[in-house]
Amino acid sequence: MKLIKYYLFLLLITPFMSVAQQNLTFEHDGIIREYIYYQPENLNTNAPLVFVFHGYSGSSEEVMNFSNMNTVANENGFAVCYPQGTTDINFNTFFNVGYTDQDNPTVDDVDFVVQLANFLQNSYQLNNEKTFCTGFSNGGDFCYLLACEASTVFRAVAPVAGTMLTDMFNNCSPENPIPIFETHGTADPVTFYNGDSENIGGWGTYVSIPTIIDFWTNANNVSDITIDTLPDIFANDGTYIIRE
Repeated sequence: MKLIKYYLFLLLITPFMSVAQQNLTFEHDGIIREYIYYQPENLNTNAPLVFVFHGYSGSSEEVMNFSNMNTVANENGFAVCYPQGTTDINFNTFFNVGYTDQDNPTVDDVDFVVQLANFLQNSYQLNNEKTFCTGFSNGGDFCYLLACEASTVFRAVAPVAGTMLTDMFNNCSPENPIPIFETHGTADPVTFYNGDSENIGGWGTYVSIPTIIDFWTNANNVSDITIDTLPDIFANDGTYIIRE
């Protein structure tokens, strides 16, 4: 009987001992926020932590599957967090970067992810000096906002198809130099490579990608610059091929 009880006890505690992938919640400013946390098996103590942010109207699960970041984490030994944005007045999920058509939402996503990062670092013994982020579209915009306002927590950011809204750009004052890895298509039909000074897209005005690169080059005191340009890849029918 004792053996059976011991076996049942092991079954009960095993899910908590093996982290793997978990759908979790975190309370911030009175809001129950959702996120997915993934940790490879046998992850070393003091491992890095990478945040991945979904795009406007997207979800944490979608960006997890699209980015394939769990596989990258397994290969390189780091933990991954996929936060879920809240819902705006248009019933779309988002991270708050200051879009004009959202009627000025007050949710503080910067403080949310900063507190969540601290919580994960302490809970899973992760390295608080090796926390990074990437994100797509709205998630990429949010990466820039974190670079501006949370450079003491996030040590490098890698926005994909993101930009800096004019207000964000004009008020950006990072405490520390922070590496930026920018990925953007010159023919992007949503977030224009050359910026939007007239609010054509309805998001608000924002600066061009070259202006953004110049800003961070100066902010980080960079003198040696290398720019890679990848050729367009088309299928036979003229559509783009997306390489995962």
